[in-house]
Amino acid sequence: MISLIKRFIKPLVLTMHTRENKKFMRTIIEENKEEIIERNQVVSKLSGNKILVLAPHVDDDIIGCGGAIVQYLREGKDVHIAYLTNGQGKGTPGLKEEEIIEERKKEAFAVADNLGLPKTNLYFLEARDSELLTTDIHCDLKELIQSNSIDTIFFPSIIDTHVDHYATSKKLYELYAKDEELVKDITLMMYEVQSPISPIYSTIILNITREFDIKKKLLKNYKSQTNKFYFLPIMNRLNGLVIDRDSMAEVFIKTDFKSFTNFVNQNFSDNEKYYNYKKELVAHRDHRNTIATYKNVLKYKEELLKL
Repeated sequence: MISLIKRFIKPLVLTMHTRENKKFMRTIIEENKEEIIERNQVVSKLSGNKILVLAPHVDDDIIGCGGAIVQYLREGKDVHIAYLTNGQGKGTPGLKEEEIIEERKKEAFAVADNLGLPKTNLYFLEARDSELLTTDIHCDLKELIQSNSIDTIFFPSIIDTHVDHYATSKKLYELYAKDEELVKDITLMMYEVQSPISPIYSTIILNITREFDIKKKLLKNYKSQTNKFYFLPIMNRLNGLVIDRDSMAEVFIKTDFKSFTNFVNQNFSDNEKYYNYKKELVAHRDHRNTIATYKNVLKYKEELLKL
């Protein structure tokens, strides 16, 4: 009975925050409009023909760049998605680890089916959830890039609430150190997940108004996740306010391996600095903490301006 009551009350509670959030969202964009326009390119499509999306977990890919993926596939581009951890840490309650791992794979395959993406373009690298930082995936990444002639790599923000998201950046950093020649001409696209980048720190704003409904439907495949992705429309709508009041957008920081490596050397060569950030970062859940999340982003993510 209690869970049933919560099921009906929660949407009402979230709605109560909507007006205040919308006002805050408009304010944050307007107050920073000059800097946002100066730093960003607003585009309706992205460059790249051979795409590799690095997703620490099944669902990060669609949250962060689902609209971009839909656009690439519509244009006939070659898209590959690598899931870096097996996701054993978060699935349907009561299942054994091996059952959760299989469950999450099935969800990834369901999304691929909906996208029309060949299952052979999905890769499962099998690091344990929350242990990516100490797992060696260098050979796997090298093979993926070489065998598919990758020219563009998407990956989550280095300043994020989940250690595996941070770890993905460090794996790219390590890849450059070992195989500079292999990756020197590859474009890097950093995407946001539950701890936003926001248009204040991004360099590319991609209009996904046309693709957003597809993106939202794709998220329904992740039935094992208790998170209902309430934060996603808020995040994409705030990004879209740079375009107009009715647009939805994804944001990215575009860079290259050399620039990114220099950034990591200067700011995150010591993992302890990330862990200090992690203690302060706020994960965006839903309407109830939208304002707190974006105030947190403004306070703790200025380092991203150096990219």
